[in-house]
Amino acid sequence: METELLAIVLGAALPIYPMLFAIYQKIGKYDEVVEEFRKHRDEYEHHKEDYHGI
Repeated sequence: METELLAIVLGAALPIYPMLFAIYQKIGKYDEVVEEFRKHRDEYEHHKEDYHGI
């Protein structure tokens, strides 16, 4: 009985892992883009203060 239950659980869970891995990779790429955007925003704010005295 336990092996049947284990087979059912693994049969349902294993096909999901490649999809979860792909989502994980996309989230990582999104985090990199957000970090780059923050750097550019901070640089812009710094230059705006220099040029406009704000």
